[in-house]
Amino acid sequence: MNVHSARQMFGNKLDKRSLILGTTLDLISEQGFHGTPISIIAQRAGVGAGTIYRYFQNKEELINELFKEIKRDIIRAMLDNYSEEGAFKERFMHLWKNMVYYFMKHPKEFNFIEQHRYAPYMSNLTREESFMILSPVMMFFIESKRAKAMKDLPLYTIIALLYGPIVSLLKQHVDNNQNLSDDRIDQAAEACWDAVKHN
Repeated sequence: MNVHSARQMFGNKLDKRSLILGTTLDLISEQGFHGTPISIIAQRAGVGAGTIYRYFQNKEELINELFKEIKRDIIRAMLDNYSEEGAFKERFMHLWKNMVYYFMKHPKEFNFIEQHRYAPYMSNLTREESFMILSPVMMFFIESKRAKAMKDLPLYTIIALLYGPIVSLLKQHVDNNQNLSDDRIDQAAEACWDAVKHN
């Protein structure tokens, strides 16, 4: 287990639950969902399989919890140094770029979210909780629409318009096809704002 990466993801307090989640992320990144049984997770984490079952009923629950933990990390990163006092465009640019920079620093988390968010073992409850975790961003969209700073589109349409480009840019970056410079990120953020701003 890469203990450093687990600490980076889950904070300095490296308890067994965090260790198991970090180990699972590492192994799934290397071997995929089906190639990562509980026994291998336990072996890599240096804990007994019974310890894992004390925290999680099965592998599906473990994956769902990992998904939500990453979502919590994403929202923390997006809200870092965020101010509700700024202009709508400035606030949007801050949130959007913080998400891009988070994923650039955490490619395993990016790949995990993208590979598993529509998987059949992701529960409806996890999807609902993930939406709630991101509620500060949803509230910004609602506020922007009410103030007529953003187009009056359904939230899911706004998310699709703003998150889709992030996925495409990050895939190019992670695959080493394109280098995401600060200038390119700024240009993309401007283009995304142009797509949703109220004319």
